[in-house]
Amino acid sequence: MMGIDPEHILIYLGLLGILIFQATRYRASSRRLTALTRQLSDAERIARIGTVRWDFVRDVVTWSDEYARMLALEPGGVMTGAEFQGMLLPEYEEAVVESERVALEASRKSGRPERREVTYQVRARDGRVLEVEALSELLADDKGTPIHLLSTVRDVTEEARQRRELRESEDKLAAAVRVAELGIFREDFKSGDIYWSDEFHRHVGRPVEAGPVTFSRVMGENGQERLQQRLDELTREATPYHVHRNTVDAVLTRIDGAEINVRVAVELTFDGEGKPHVMSGVLRDVTDEIERENKLKDAVAEAERANEAKTEFLAVMSHELRTPMNGVLGMLGVLEDTPLSPEQREQLSIARSSANALLVILNDILDASKIEAGRLELEEGPFELYGLVRSVIHLYAQKARDKGVLLDSRIAEDIPPWITADSGRIRQVLANLVSNSVKFTEKGSVILEVKRLEPRGDEPLRLRFCVTDTGPGIPAEHQSRVFAKFDQLGASYSNRLVGTGLGLSISRSLVEMMHGEIDFESTEGEGTVFWIDVPVRPAEAHGEASPARPLPELPRMRILVAEDNSTNQIVARAMLDRLGQNTDIVRNGAEAVEALEQFDYDLVLMDVSMPVMDGTAATRRIRELPSKAAQIPIIGLTAHIRPDQQAHFREAGFDEVLTKPLIREQLAMALDRWKDPAARRGEPVETAATAVALQDTAAPASAPEQFEETDDLRARVAGLFSEFGPEVAGDMLRAALSDLDRHLVTLEAETPTVTDEPPRDQRRRALHSVSGISATLGCPGFAARCRALESLDDARAEAPSDFRALTDVIRSFHAELSRLLSDMAPEKLSGEHA
Repeated sequence: MMGIDPEHILIYLGLLGILIFQATRYRASSRRLTALTRQLSDAERIARIGTVRWDFVRDVVTWSDEYARMLALEPGGVMTGAEFQGMLLPEYEEAVVESERVALEASRKSGRPERREVTYQVRARDGRVLEVEALSELLADDKGTPIHLLSTVRDVTEEARQRRELRESEDKLAAAVRVAELGIFREDFKSGDIYWSDEFHRHVGRPVEAGPVTFSRVMGENGQERLQQRLDELTREATPYHVHRNTVDAVLTRIDGAEINVRVAVELTFDGEGKPHVMSGVLRDVTDEIERENKLKDAVAEAERANEAKTEFLAVMSHELRTPMNGVLGMLGVLEDTPLSPEQREQLSIARSSANALLVILNDILDASKIEAGRLELEEGPFELYGLVRSVIHLYAQKARDKGVLLDSRIAEDIPPWITADSGRIRQVLANLVSNSVKFTEKGSVILEVKRLEPRGDEPLRLRFCVTDTGPGIPAEHQSRVFAKFDQLGASYSNRLVGTGLGLSISRSLVEMMHGEIDFESTEGEGTVFWIDVPVRPAEAHGEASPARPLPELPRMRILVAEDNSTNQIVARAMLDRLGQNTDIVRNGAEAVEALEQFDYDLVLMDVSMPVMDGTAATRRIRELPSKAAQIPIIGLTAHIRPDQQAHFREAGFDEVLTKPLIREQLAMALDRWKDPAARRGEPVETAATAVALQDTAAPASAPEQFEETDDLRARVAGLFSEFGPEVAGDMLRAALSDLDRHLVTLEAETPTVTDEPPRDQRRRALHSVSGISATLGCPGFAARCRALESLDDARAEAPSDFRALTDVIRSFHAELSRLLSDMAPEKLSGEHA
């Protein structure tokens, strides 16, 4: 082998060293390039600036990561020029293309890249519309052929929105100042700089080209002196950097010597040494306003003098008219006790009604004039709140019933039973509010509610009396005149109103005299809420104590009664009223479930047999509700219950079952057992009332065709008058007659069509209801006959003679009730059964 030349070895080693050195430098450069790329990417991200390059020769558009983020593009992706340009909103395309053409033409002439700045809107790939600001360099060859475009793009969407809003705000402000004829000024005491708006120049009569002068120059000598005194006072009181704001009326002297009245809103700032620095403000010419105000003051003074004379006249005249009117009413009363023909008695009734209406008007005018003359005095004393509220409800109860409107009251539990205030005036205001609500409400309800409010100052107690109705509401254009005197809310309402239009005006005056407030809220077509807030004082019970009753003390609860029988509805409401409870009534189980889904109740009285959905199905549905209503105590009501049905009712979810007719003591004891909602956690209660099983007696073979329990019925009716009073007892009898008429139609029809139920079920339900009515009115034998036929699969088919006989007895029962209703004077009934 030939040996390797040492010289060649040295050459090879040298070349190897050079290669190693260059590789080291390349790696270092690569690291620096990577770092610079990363720094550039960070800078783009922080500045929210993206980079995009368009290679016109290859028709390839590439972009930076920040540009990709900005426009929701794929990082490192590419697109064609047509796709790139297609992201422009159409309305900007022409302007952007033209800016590119101009820059490329300039590049062709100069032979170097030319700059182009443009703002436009693009649509990102995710649908967003962005406003961007692009700074570009475009290069063309000597023939004008585009070579490349390099742009930095910044998202200015938010900035552009703020600029537009600022311009709009400035335009609105300028327009407002111009329309309001406001003059703006600013005076810097240190630099001497003064600014006046054009409107300020116009106010003082100084041409704009003449420039502004100090504010004191246009105030006249007296004004300058007062201004300087005020500045001196503020300077003595001011602290460093203090800001003083005030509105003052002043007199400015125009250049032509005329004086104008101005109202100036001024702001005075002080520097760090507590010296006046800048005074700025807004000025408005109020010369005409002050002149009108002076004329108005004179007119008001004259009107007040005339009003005082009118008030005194009305007070005297209404008082004088009451004396002969009372005489007229007295003589009409005497005349009523004399023998009269039916036609004369009808005419006398009309005369008395008209005289009473005229007396109400005279009383309203007398009250209004007394209030205006300051001669109406309050008479405070202790009274029972519940009695006052119920007296107002009873006053309009018949009118509400005649219209089919629910009228009821609710008193919060935390209110003392006796309070001290002017009960007569509170009753007068509440009567006016309830009367109006009942008058205008054609369907739905009128509720008088009493709540406790937070006392103000040293008040011991403050109450809110709230009257809520579901009437037509008050149109918005009439609401400002609700409390106006002699106003009946416009022509569209005048045909529905009677009286003087003084009621609400007097009510407001009375409430204000009691240091209270009265107001309302109303939505046309939805109803109205009137309320009065008055301060009162708790009081001790006065008068004779009520006879002791062996009844538990119950909290005031809101109780839902589900009952389809009108008679039983009245009985339940009357008993619950006397037990101090708030009562809502629905006619079937479906309505009961709906009511519990919408409102909060403390307890449910659920009739077992009802149309649409019976009590058992409704109770099961309630127990499945996903709310706290699922745990509400439910007491079942039924005309009869067998011992083997106890487990059935418990399984359905009833907590207790009471038999009809309801006895007040048993009802009170049941309410006491379930007054605590936590009691539902225990086992169902079995009481004497629930354990009683009425023995169903079959109808005798030769069933009588006449009602045989007349004496029992008359005794029970007498008891109803004694327990509930003539008004409620009369309502019970009328409701019973109406229900019997309805059920006779169902029982006698070949194919009942009252509901969608099968005829057999309709007859069963009618028999059940008649059984409940007869039991309520104290006729157990008749009730048992109804139950016996109700238990048969088809009474008409299986016991036709008994069925026909029973309908005859129902007619006889109906006739006896009608006779009692026509002879229901309390004194006659109590005399016969004393």
